[in-house]
Amino acid sequence: MYLIVGTAAIIGGGTGGLLSDRIGPKKTIISVISVFAVSIFILPFTTFNTPLFLIIMVIWSMLSWALQPAIQSYFILSAPDTSDIQQSLNNSAAHVGMALGSTIGGIIIKHSSVEMNAVAGGVLVLAALFVGLASIRNKKTKTTSKAV
Repeated sequence: MYLIVGTAAIIGGGTGGLLSDRIGPKKTIISVISVFAVSIFILPFTTFNTPLFLIIMVIWSMLSWALQPAIQSYFILSAPDTSDIQQSLNNSAAHVGMALGSTIGGIIIKHSSVEMNAVAGGVLVLAALFVGLASIRNKKTKTTSKAV
């Protein structure tokens, strides 16, 4: 299972980079986060069927890593002068997020059930979608106001 999920993550990173190059980082960020949220929310409902569960796990794993190349491209395009610092902070934030996610997941399992992790993860992904939309909208506003 680790091999399958790890391979899917590697493929997801490459796919995220290709999508970012083809449709742009903003569209990639929004579309990947949206599909990622759906995959997390439906994950608990697939546990009755191992092949279906595995397919959703592969999709989930691919999407979890497909986001990074698009975010990196977005940072570079948004502010090329500080993109090196942004890349460093983004990498640090990703690792802090993994640690916090593991902590939250452990607390949820202790007080509820493992299935509730998908709900909590889905809520966090929806929060990320909101932040991504706000960032993109804020950049459009700043770009438009500078042009005026």
